[in-house]
Amino acid sequence: MPVPASVHSRIRLRERRRFGWLPTRLRVGPDVTAHRRRHPYGMAYCFVEHVGEVEIDLRASSLAGVFDAALEAFAELVASDGKGAPERRVVELCAEDRALLLADWLSELVFLAEVEQFVPTRVRAFELDGDHLRATLEGHRGEPRPLVKAVTLNNLRLEPEGGIWHGRVVVDV
Repeated sequence: MPVPASVHSRIRLRERRRFGWLPTRLRVGPDVTAHRRRHPYGMAYCFVEHVGEVEIDLRASSLAGVFDAALEAFAELVASDGKGAPERRVVELCAEDRALLLADWLSELVFLAEVEQFVPTRVRAFELDGDHLRATLEGHRGEPRPLVKAVTLNNLRLEPEGGIWHGRVVVDV
């Protein structure tokens, strides 16, 4: 499977014959923030090295932006050719706290990709009320890459930090 250009430019790859295309190292140094995926709404994400896992570091100016950045990061990991019929899905979730809600959000995206062959591309509408989330997703039917197996609770985090929301979630690949 081809590596998305934006991922390939930031990440060195392990031997393809052994692991497929698992990320191994991000660039480090003073220009590391330049390799973070930037978005017009003040949100960003990047992939961080883990063995057999990919850690997704999320930052946004709002809590909703973290969930949107998580969707975009997931979409980049499972992206397909985009030739399927466009579709919408409504997702409703409840969790004990916001960090668990973020993990459930990504778990639902994994389910939609694996079971329903739905490749999400963007969040059309998003409502967050305490421990309840309701979102309308746009995407298409297709054959998403089977890279993400599950979402773990390892290093799970979602909290404000200096006026910016910071989230971290680890996915099993």
